[in-house]
Amino acid sequence: MKNSCVRGGRTLIYTLICTALTGLISLTGIFYRNKKKPQSKSKRVNKIFAAASTAVFIPYMTTAVLACMHGADPESLQRFGILRTVQAIQKSPIADKSSSLDQQGNILIYYRFGCGDCEAVYDSLKEATAGKADIYWVASRQSVGQELLQKYAVPEVPAGVVILGDGMYVSHVLSNSVYDQLNGTEDVQMDTYALERLLELQEREK
Repeated sequence: MKNSCVRGGRTLIYTLICTALTGLISLTGIFYRNKKKPQSKSKRVNKIFAAASTAVFIPYMTTAVLACMHGADPESLQRFGILRTVQAIQKSPIADKSSSLDQQGNILIYYRFGCGDCEAVYDSLKEATAGKADIYWVASRQSVGQELLQKYAVPEVPAGVVILGDGMYVSHVLSNSVYDQLNGTEDVQMDTYALERLLELQEREK
């Protein structure tokens, strides 16, 4: 499976940097032209406002597009601020939308953009499934995920489903809450046994 988290995070960072530089260059050009060619105060303000708006709007839209690629739904985009959205992008995969998702022997990993438990186990799941074939990340609140959930339902996310023959499937929740009595804190970890069980069933289907 591809390292989509790192790629998405780097793309976002590079885009934000380039956009910020573009905005600074635009503002510098405006001030320089204003010194050489005097203009009315209202025109100068309008140009500065336009450049500043562009410098803010483009990074926001870029973030929104990347978030959608990583599984965000309209409700998440409205509820999260830009910093929380960036964090969610960095802790989630790019959602798979292949037409071959619904096939016997595939494992579907359901996650929700911005889900705390999903983010907590993402790195472990990504490492444990790296290089394995026919494993797909499915965003549970996007249209593809909603359609698949109608057929292969799970009680919560993150969860995995292995598609068997004759319309059958097996699902397992892929996270566990571990309570630390010493510190009085709760930690969410990947359920290693559940993932191994799905992989074993997948191997039998091949």
